[in-house]
Amino acid sequence: MTPDFFTRLGSLLETICKASNVDDADHTFERLPDCLVIDILSRLPSHSFLRCRWVCRHWRTLLVSSQDSFTNIHDLSRHTRPMFLIRDDFAKHDFAKHGQDLFVYDENENKKIKKKKLAFEKLHLKPELMINKNSKEEPNLLYSCEGVLMFASSRWKSTYYIVNPITQEELTLRCTLHPNFVCALYFCPYTRQFRILFAKVQGTSCTYFIHILKTWKCKEIHSSTSFNFLSKNGNPAVVNGALHWITFHDLKRKDIAPCENGIMVFRMDKEELITMPHPVSNHNVCNSKQAHLAMTLMVKDDRLCFCNMLIPWYIVDMWLLEDYETRSWIKRYKINLLNERIFPFGKRLSEIRIRCAWDLKFLYIQEGELLIRLYDDYELYLYNLDRRTVKKLELPRRKMLSYTDCKLYHKSFLAIV
Repeated sequence: MTPDFFTRLGSLLETICKASNVDDADHTFERLPDCLVIDILSRLPSHSFLRCRWVCRHWRTLLVSSQDSFTNIHDLSRHTRPMFLIRDDFAKHDFAKHGQDLFVYDENENKKIKKKKLAFEKLHLKPELMINKNSKEEPNLLYSCEGVLMFASSRWKSTYYIVNPITQEELTLRCTLHPNFVCALYFCPYTRQFRILFAKVQGTSCTYFIHILKTWKCKEIHSSTSFNFLSKNGNPAVVNGALHWITFHDLKRKDIAPCENGIMVFRMDKEELITMPHPVSNHNVCNSKQAHLAMTLMVKDDRLCFCNMLIPWYIVDMWLLEDYETRSWIKRYKINLLNERIFPFGKRLSEIRIRCAWDLKFLYIQEGELLIRLYDDYELYLYNLDRRTVKKLELPRRKMLSYTDCKLYHKSFLAIV
């Protein structure tokens, strides 16, 4: 905000006070239009905004009732930058004492900090939250969606915790579907509500349900395909108003070609499940679960990105969906992970040459940089796709990441319910 803004604001306050013959400055803001108060408060940092809710009853009512308006002003006009969120999985013995150990990494906010280790900032969750009171078993971080995190004691258990770390709002959900598999936590842009997509597993078939957090209603949805799927761990790729996963299946169905149904799509507007084919590298048809484990869906420049690692050569093909309607894929990048001039871990991979997709994982693309994780050494690297440069992220502590505990996250004031 410029000095001219404060000068005009001071003149406006003085005019209002004179017009209403009020000398008490404490009541000045109450006489400002609500839209102006919201605009002023939207310019504050997140922690300062939260404190404003306790200034007076009017402000609290105003900010709570205008939650969506403030969220749009704060997130969209300020262009909140996504960050990488990780959790210390090797501090389980201290969980009962310290609760969740969550850290966020945002390079833009740490350019002035010389020590790279300080690039990670701890994300605080109040001790009185239910997620921190479950000291018997540490919850796992399942999903991150629009600034809201979803935890579960175990992926196949029925108790889940949904938390917004900024507002400290929390919701405990107990699912009555047994057994259940959580496919996604997502924010529907058409209803502006958080929802959970569940799959009820019965033998080799699945029945899908949607739980609406705001209304606590659960409804069954129908798939337009007979192809059952369970999603791989991690957030779905959200593009064109739909969620996308690489299908994870046992390939027992011989009548359905895996490549033709390699991507499961959930359309949020019609609430229906359909399938679409994934690109095929070198005209080879994938015919094993191992091949699908080496595939990842991400988002780059608001387009669906298909990442396929060819085992055991450690060659990565990356495709972009140029035209969503015609399903037109274009191979945009080809990455040789064994190139020691670019990748510092290239020599290690060439010595191992294990035919396994678990050696490393491609997690997310953020502003043209691909986040890569090595499992044996618990290391994180950012690879710039266009510049072909790599930098290693220094973690807050050594050896701290588990498979599901690295997400893409950005601060948000969205209400869970």
